[in-house]
Amino acid sequence: MYTITRQLQWPDGARVVEVSEGDINYVNPDALVQRYPGEFEQFERPMEAIKTAITICRAWRKDGQKNVKVAIGCTHGMTMPFEPTTFKKLVALGRKLEAAYKEEAERKKLSTDSDEEYCI
Repeated sequence: MYTITRQLQWPDGARVVEVSEGDINYVNPDALVQRYPGEFEQFERPMEAIKTAITICRAWRKDGQKNVKVAIGCTHGMTMPFEPTTFKKLVALGRKLEAAYKEEAERKKLSTDSDEEYCI
């Protein structure tokens, strides 16, 4: 699961659209209030979250914040500003995460499809 927030990162105040691994409890503190569709939403699919984050970043830039970046990471429930990256690198990582997501979904499907009468 992934959650998207807009952040003014501590301590330098960088403007970043963050894709956090986990639910709302795992985003960095000091998220800005919701302004764009997709903020504070939870996404199961990594590419859906990443595409939404890029859309939010572009909208925030269009509204006058020219130095906005995107980032992805995991706070493990603590404060941990994420390293900003480019759209291209974020999408490349998203493709890898999406492949892993699909593999895990298939593995779960196979384990629930199995019939106990065939187990030894």
